[in-house]
Amino acid sequence: MNFTKAKIFNIALKNLRVSVGIQNANQTDKNTVVLNEYYESALEQVLKDFDWNFANSYRELSLTGNIPQNPKFIYEYDYPNDCVFTREIVPYENNEIVEFEVAANESGQKVINTNITPAIIRYTRLMTNEALFPSEFVIALCWYLAFLCAPAITGNRSIQNDCLNVYTGMLAKAKTINASEGYLKITDRCPWIDER
Repeated sequence: MNFTKAKIFNIALKNLRVSVGIQNANQTDKNTVVLNEYYESALEQVLKDFDWNFANSYRELSLTGNIPQNPKFIYEYDYPNDCVFTREIVPYENNEIVEFEVAANESGQKVINTNITPAIIRYTRLMTNEALFPSEFVIALCWYLAFLCAPAITGNRSIQNDCLNVYTGMLAKAKTINASEGYLKITDRCPWIDER
């Protein structure tokens, strides 16, 4: 199913027990205005809350040329514009976890500091094309959007709490679905087994 912003808004309104839907996402009625005000924040938060397969991306980072403020790290990299959440720096060998931090440099720009070069990150990319959203993501997004909009649209804190509870449950279900797609070979070995 191809989703649109208007469909997402209508599902969120139904989650809020509002029976009157909208025709398009650019209407100027109160409900549509409120939904638009919270939509981008809701979208980014739901993308951050879980490592969604459909928004998973890789990118080789660009060095800034600056020395990190944190003396624990050697290299400072630009933070990608389309990055919502950095998941990991991909290790080159031994499947070791690569240490990194997301920080602000002296200019106030968001950067990634680490001790390896080159550095490739795996991150959650900001996805804005609703037609590419899988249904489990849309369902979770609609419940979170309803949670954010509940005070302004319904004025009912009980409905807001219900929306947050359902969102949390939908995230757990989506994690199960998401985790069953794909296969990664586990190559870690325990040193004590190798010594036997």
